[in-house]
Amino acid sequence: MSTLGDALKGIKQLLLLEEQVRQIEMLNDRQNAAIADLVRDHVALDKRVVRIETLVEVATARGAPPSPPRLEG
Repeated sequence: MSTLGDALKGIKQLLLLEEQVRQIEMLNDRQNAAIADLVRDHVALDKRVVRIETLVEVATARGAPPSPPRLEG
């Protein structure tokens, strides 16, 4: 009976490992989706920064008057 018990114990461990792998795969899928969202947001933000930098360069090249100092507080 010991051999049968060991076999059943091994099968149970295998099933538990398969479940853990499945959970890790699901977590990996969610993380991949989150990373894809971050990449998309980063690209969008980078484009906005480039546009702002361009506006500043154009304004500087035209000799725009400096903006008044900001009040802190």
